[in-house]
Parts: sequence; C-alpha cells; structure tokens
Amino acid sequence: MALGFLIFLAGLALMVAGSVGQGSVSTGGVVFIGPFPIVFGSGPRGTELAIASVVIGGVMLVVLLLWGWRFYRVKEEEG
Repeated sequence: MALGFLIFLAGLALMVAGSVGQGSVSTGGVVFIGPFPIVFGSGPRGTELAIASVVIGGVMLVVLLLWGWRFYRVKEEEG
C-alpha cells in the first residue's frame, strides 16, 4: 500500500512539474465504483487520456479476474 501511495505522489509531482510554464494542461482518468465507471477529462488532449485510462483500467480488471479465477482453480484442485 505504501508503494502505491508513493507511485501516486510521484505521478502527481510529475504532472505538476510538467505543467509549470505551459499554458494548457490536459488531464483524464477513470474511477470505477462497482461496475460503473466515472470518466473525466479536460484540456486539449483530455479525450484521448480518458479513453486510454478506460482501456488500461479494463485490461487491469480482466487480468485481475483471470488471476483470481486461476488461483481459485488451483486451490480447488489441491483439495
């Protein structure tokens, strides 16, 4: 959990550092609340960033589900 928090802070610091001295900043992301995604984006490239966030989030969900299904099958075979 601490590693995730540090990665979040590093990303935030990179966003702030990248936006210094520039006139426009683009942001985009997705938050999954249960099965419902909340997608947001702003700026000139906000749409592309939001779409990329949805794709990455979807891939992560599929990988997590497949990993959990495999773990469940292994546990079931062990008895």
